[in-house]
Amino acid sequence: MRRTRPRRKLAALVGWTISLVVRMVSLLRFIGNSVLRPTIMKLELAFMRLSNLRYRLVYEGSPDDLFIVTYPKSGTTWIQMIVYQLTTDGEIGFGHIDEVSPHLEETLVPMGRGISDLPGKPRVVKSHLSYRDIPKGPGRYIYGTRNGLDVAVSYYHQSLKWPPRNQRPLDQFFRRFMAGRVPYGSWFEHVAGWLRNEQGLEVLVVNYEELSADLEAGVRRIADFCGIAIDPAALPRILERSSFAFMREHEARFAIERRMLPKPQPAAAGTGFIRQGRVGGWREELDAAAASEFQREFDRWLRDVGDDRFRILSGQGARDGAADDPGRAPLRAG
Repeated sequence: MRRTRPRRKLAALVGWTISLVVRMVSLLRFIGNSVLRPTIMKLELAFMRLSNLRYRLVYEGSPDDLFIVTYPKSGTTWIQMIVYQLTTDGEIGFGHIDEVSPHLEETLVPMGRGISDLPGKPRVVKSHLSYRDIPKGPGRYIYGTRNGLDVAVSYYHQSLKWPPRNQRPLDQFFRRFMAGRVPYGSWFEHVAGWLRNEQGLEVLVVNYEELSADLEAGVRRIADFCGIAIDPAALPRILERSSFAFMREHEARFAIERRMLPKPQPAAAGTGFIRQGRVGGWREELDAAAASEFQREFDRWLRDVGDDRFRILSGQGARDGAADDPGRAPLRAG
């Protein structure tokens, strides 16, 4: 997909703007006045958004590109591990998952690396970008979804451990989540954009609850979508290493990358990056009023996405239980 001349010119203009923002941030940091900190943070956010825009404008795209996309805390790492297992017949030859499926907006974009620079086929990247902001091309996109109430609770627990550290109780964090005042914005808008897939990208929708229910069925569908033939002899190893138990045992390979974020404060036992992996755990932490508020907003954004997806994502169809409960298979959009 070749970029048109106007897009190249716009990318150059965005690049010039990025340079200006970088100079402004450097100047304000040199001044060192604490009053300027909110302005610096806004400029840094603008830098990130502009960098993602420039990347999208110059992205050429290839059928060998595979994007694993989710709203945060929706099973991103789990899908990354499944894809890696499928492409290696059950190996675990990495120090950190970011080495084999790097985070687009936190690893590739800031370092100016193209997806085409990645080795192997498919070339796998992870992202939390919205449908509007994701680079679009002829490759494949796996979009992971999860019951939004479980997402909110999991996001809250992560916010307690990683900078910028959240100091609010769950009820206040939930209000911010509902209003989209958290990183990556509105869960409702994010999910709606990807499920509607208005530009007809090659998208496979994989529900967290469905992977939890029948891991083998989910793994086979992901393999089919990616055009990967599973060696029957390797399947038991692939499934075992794609399990929550295995990933929790090797948590250091999946935790938020220490090279990109300051080291978190020591966490209590059982509160690591990979927590419980339970379906429906939100019921233990959110009350009926929160669930009703969520349902009203869900109806406004997502009522038209289909009955099965509606019940799972809103929490109406998800049963409580551990990550190996029986259930349905992944869905395809587009």
